[in-house]
Amino acid sequence: MEEQKKKPTIKNPKEVAKALEVLFASDYIDVKRLHWENFVRGMFFGAGGVIGATIFIAIIIWFLSIFDSVPVIGPIFEDAKTTIETKQ
Repeated sequence: MEEQKKKPTIKNPKEVAKALEVLFASDYIDVKRLHWENFVRGMFFGAGGVIGATIFIAIIIWFLSIFDSVPVIGPIFEDAKTTIETKQ
């Protein structure tokens, strides 16, 4: 029969907490470095959001342009497409 996996037990939680604190705090001792890394991270998140939104809107406009020639729903999609294009 297959043995059940045992979860590791923590013998001294204070020791583990101290080790984790040292491990994760070692990179952030320098406050200037912490601020710089967070600034750069924020810039990349912002740029990624703008690029992602631009690609998403371009895909929506392309998808709506496919239905321009459909007789019944073509005018509805054309109106939606022109509305999106004028709002940009």
